[in-house]
Amino acid sequence: MSATRAGGWFWVLGLVLLGTGGAVLSAATPPLPPLSGELSGDFTPVVLTGAPKLHWTLTLRNPSAAVHTAHLSVKGADVEGEFELEIDPAGEIRWRLVKGRTALKPWFEGAFSVGTATVMGQGKWRDGKVEGTVTLAVSELDLGEVLRFADAEQKYVRMAEGRIEGQVVVQLREGTAEQFEATLGLVPGTIGLIAFRPSPGLLTSYVPEAVRKHYPGLEAIELGKTPLEAKVLHLTTHPAGDKQGRSARVRVEGRPRDPQFIAPLELDVNVTGPVESLLRKAMDSRFRMSGPK
Repeated sequence: MSATRAGGWFWVLGLVLLGTGGAVLSAATPPLPPLSGELSGDFTPVVLTGAPKLHWTLTLRNPSAAVHTAHLSVKGADVEGEFELEIDPAGEIRWRLVKGRTALKPWFEGAFSVGTATVMGQGKWRDGKVEGTVTLAVSELDLGEVLRFADAEQKYVRMAEGRIEGQVVVQLREGTAEQFEATLGLVPGTIGLIAFRPSPGLLTSYVPEAVRKHYPGLEAIELGKTPLEAKVLHLTTHPAGDKQGRSARVRVEGRPRDPQFIAPLELDVNVTGPVESLLRKAMDSRFRMSGPK
């Protein structure tokens, strides 16, 4: 997968719920027989190692109608999803995820101890491939855990504290996440703290030299001499580019924690260079899709 990163990894949760529905219905190849009643079983997602086992219940309705309707319920450890389905005679399935919620702790091999995501979406499923849009609203994520997950080698970030929330919108095509847009930031009214490992240019490369001299704390932050104390930390991604061609924007408002660097910081930058490299690396290296085993 080659979409721009941060925040984009949440699309996996939506695909897990959709994949469950697809696995349950994959046997319903055309022509669909006139069935009614209820089916149930267990399903273990293979998208992520260590994902929890899910129990599904499929209720089929209107067996004599040209278009069958069904309800699919998915439940597991801190996971639940409710789908409404329409199945035409050719076997095409129109799906609508009307209710989805999951805690993040059971997923990602324990990388996240806190945080939840609610999921909604709609689209089509045909020939084992899903298309549509999935929207995930995430809350109460731990900033330190998010950055450790993104920067698995801990090349840039030494320590971070704070709470994150936001939204991720994923466009699905032929069974894969073709594009996503994410907006993530600190919970309003809270403070985030980030201490970097010495990384010359990580932040100052975005600031003109004439302006940089007024912000001596910026270099101190990126060299790991003092943490960044942020009251606003906001990331917006546009993998296909926004109207100005930007793939991502980061808004930072805060100050160095060390009182000797008194100048406040307000940065609104178009993400390129080291930060974009970090974002891409998190998506490209941390996610791999696997088929059923």
